[in-house]
Amino acid sequence: MRLKLFIFALFAVLFAGCTVPTLPNGKYETSQPGRDDFIAIYNDILVMRLRNPEYVSGTDNGYWDWGGKFEILSDNRIVPDMTRAEQRKWCFYYEFYKVGNAIKVNDLRAENSFVLDYIPARTPPPMSAVSPDNSLKAEEIPAAAYPEFK
Repeated sequence: MRLKLFIFALFAVLFAGCTVPTLPNGKYETSQPGRDDFIAIYNDILVMRLRNPEYVSGTDNGYWDWGGKFEILSDNRIVPDMTRAEQRKWCFYYEFYKVGNAIKVNDLRAENSFVLDYIPARTPPPMSAVSPDNSLKAEEIPAAAYPEFK
């Protein structure tokens, strides 16, 4: 009986639905004044622009840029797929965590953190805005037809 119970428990664990944490596609940006930090996500691609913690000369406008694949671990930590040199540089100063539909950035040098809030990706207006006789082309859709976002 114990063997059957063990086998049943083993199958239950193996075939249980495992959920992989994900973040919705869109832009994540801070509302802190004076900071233009953001992270953009599209499926498994991440693009980051964060303030250079050391203000090293030779960087564009004092920001670090990086883009590539990433993964979210079971503890909701976001781990970019970087080269060893990039990872040493970035992970010395920053940690990233998924918090609901936002991203928490731990600034290890400043010993503080800030949240990048989710802004949904823009969607084009429906094609019903184009007249049936094609007198109004898609390129001529007025800007007022697009929703306003931050």
